[in-house]
Amino acid sequence: MAAGKYNFTIEQGATFRRTFKYKDAEGTPITLSDKDTTMQIRDTINSKDFIVSITETGTTRQDGSTTTNTIFTISDQAINAGEFQLTIDADTTASMSFDTAVYDIELKDSLDEVTRLLQGNIKLSKEVTR
Repeated sequence: MAAGKYNFTIEQGATFRRTFKYKDAEGTPITLSDKDTTMQIRDTINSKDFIVSITETGTTRQDGSTTTNTIFTISDQAINAGEFQLTIDADTTASMSFDTAVYDIELKDSLDEVTRLLQGNIKLSKEVTR
């Protein structure tokens, strides 16, 4: 299955939260309890360095700093199968300076099989109050 395309805007200096639901072609939620979730944001698809790299345990920023406030959270799969939330804390969005960037989200299962779930563009809405 090809990665879905989804473009969105991040407000610089504000906490960003987005919930995603992963379903198969028939609309049945896919359990995520055995999968690791990773997202990278880069200036362009060919950029050598990432702006941020986000996992379920925390984030590494382009400057090398880390935070555990920017993460993927997998929902209780018994209640919300296939659902996960991306949270990017205000300090991390404040450190972003791009106008537009690209991203993708990948899932890796226990057999090291990787599925690219989503990809697209991110627009940064610049902060005035700092």
